[in-house]
Amino acid sequence: MKRNVSLFIRAERFNTPLFRASLLILAVFTLVSCGKRIETAVQTETNPPPPLETVRRLAALNQQTSISPLSNLDSYPSEIKQILQRGSIIFGMTKADQKPFFYTDEETGELIGLDVEIGYEIANRLGVRAVFNRDAASFDDVVLNVVNKKVDVALSKLSRTLRRGGLVRFTTPYITFRQAVLINRLELAKVSSEENLPLYMKQFRGSLAIIENSSYVGYAESNFPLAGKKTYNSWPECVDALFAGEVLAVYRDEGEILIINETRKDSGIMMKPVFINDRQDPIAMAVSHDAPHLQEWLNTFLEEYILQNGSELTPAKLVKRHYARNETT
Repeated sequence: MKRNVSLFIRAERFNTPLFRASLLILAVFTLVSCGKRIETAVQTETNPPPPLETVRRLAALNQQTSISPLSNLDSYPSEIKQILQRGSIIFGMTKADQKPFFYTDEETGELIGLDVEIGYEIANRLGVRAVFNRDAASFDDVVLNVVNKKVDVALSKLSRTLRRGGLVRFTTPYITFRQAVLINRLELAKVSSEENLPLYMKQFRGSLAIIENSSYVGYAESNFPLAGKKTYNSWPECVDALFAGEVLAVYRDEGEILIINETRKDSGIMMKPVFINDRQDPIAMAVSHDAPHLQEWLNTFLEEYILQNGSELTPAKLVKRHYARNETT
């Protein structure tokens, strides 16, 4: 009897408000710690593999796709039926690489990049082969290839603009950039100071380098009407002109400016980036005006794709993933 009473007394010592509160705190701490470990594990698992590895996996799946005649082809809209009958979907891109969207891997010569990954994903969902047509000399030529039915889909880091919207049907954007300007600090010092830069940008009158036949020709006319526009055949030519002091600034999306800062050690000293928060550059796919069902199918695809990969579709993360090996010039 004494033993039972002794046990009861010892149990009662622990049955206090202070002890119960301590147990509650310990339990909460344990749950939070476990939650953090689980969260970290999930984040680690969702980090995408290297670009070359991703494209090779998707391309292998595409090659394994069984191309066989469908018995119910007549139930499909004409533009999708044509793709299924052909057994391939043709994506239009520019001749010039647009890293990180599509570019030739320096070591293997394989075509990789975000747009290539998306193209293979689309083809694999449709059960057809992916074909990448790179005949276009400019972004506007990519649009014309859609209009002329040379390609089914423009998938070429293509800016969605009102002018182009009169020629083709655009999907919803799969990534949206801020527009940006990179300014040569030495040339800027001749006309203004960095302290007065916000005011100077409102009435920008300097020389501005832009890519010929790109969306930024129209953007420059609207946003910098007083600037002296100089068009170049390619983006590298624009950048070379900037560093040589031939122009005051270059004008493109924030991703390209981040790439310059990442790949050129002298950029931080020589150049001043300006990101324009109220001017956007939406990147989307484009199809023919008589392909509304294909447009809708692609929009449905993009909803799922962005839901699964949206956290990686930011300018900073794209640059980090595709420029992991820091290049210098």
